[in-house]
Amino acid sequence: MKQFALALPIEKLAAIAEGKLVKIRDCTCNAVSSLEEADEHTVVFFQDPKFEKAFAKSKAGVFLIPEELDLNTIPKRNYILCSKPYISLLRIVAYFLQSTQKPIKGRDIHPTAVIDESIIIPDNITISANAVIGKNVVLGEYTAIHENVVIKDDVVMGERCCLYPGVTIYNEVQIGSDVRIHAGCVIGSDGFGYIWDGKKHQKIPQVGRVIIEDDVELGANVSIDRGALGDTIIRKGSKIDNLVQIAHNVEVGKYTILCSQVGIAGSSKVGSNCIFAGQVGVADHVKVGNNVKIGAQSGIPNDIPDNKIVLGYPAMDIGLQRRIIASLKELPDIRKYFHQLKKKEENDVHS
Repeated sequence: MKQFALALPIEKLAAIAEGKLVKIRDCTCNAVSSLEEADEHTVVFFQDPKFEKAFAKSKAGVFLIPEELDLNTIPKRNYILCSKPYISLLRIVAYFLQSTQKPIKGRDIHPTAVIDESIIIPDNITISANAVIGKNVVLGEYTAIHENVVIKDDVVMGERCCLYPGVTIYNEVQIGSDVRIHAGCVIGSDGFGYIWDGKKHQKIPQVGRVIIEDDVELGANVSIDRGALGDTIIRKGSKIDNLVQIAHNVEVGKYTILCSQVGIAGSSKVGSNCIFAGQVGVADHVKVGNNVKIGAQSGIPNDIPDNKIVLGYPAMDIGLQRRIIASLKELPDIRKYFHQLKKKEENDVHS
């Protein structure tokens, strides 16, 4: 259970949720939780029939439920009828969180921050202890730069960004508005480029940039390499989980989701609205189309067209891959049967 200082009447909660209130008693709520943990001042959601028993026993103050649910078949309690109950719950949580967060107003700059004299500091910004900001950096209004963040020269950043502790932004990176970068991320480090000159691995200079468009969120310890000659680009609205590696000259399309430990090799292109599950690996110079879904631990050595769902290594259509996986357990019996046939054939030849 997560409690907040703000308590709201259920009429207000229904407005935030964009749902229709069915009330049997007055109630104010200041918490969100699971069905099992809820008390009379808690908001919960219910939409999956497999949690029906927990729903029946829950003591929540108000329930967000699907609008098509028949009220005559459930206990008489406070309900908010929603088209998508979980999305409505997220709206309520966001409202509660906004009430607890101190707005960025004015210049709140810690005395230990090191800021180059060339910087024009916005009127509304937070810069925390030990942050280091280099030459010719452009910072947007209402941005929060937390402890020990390093921003190198010639970085451009939009409005309402948040850089959590320990983020490192190399030179010439461009970041849009409403971007959140979590602790430990490294943006714009050199791509992994070397060539054997007969005696040693000669480093290939990495002179491109990283461009991160609006409304992108990067989880903790994400690494995005700068381009070798062109740019590495993360398009608008993409969400990237912890511990993801994106190599030089990669392009990630709009509203794509990359789950934890995904690795994308150099110069590969990922389309819009894709979902990569955990530990997916993409080879270099591969093109993945739009609306592609890739199952966990899959390997992508070749291009994938639009609207595919793939799994395994090498990744293939999920239906075919599941049949292959199901067949694997039969291999011992198939092998045994094969040897029996072979032995029978040899006996027939000898006889």
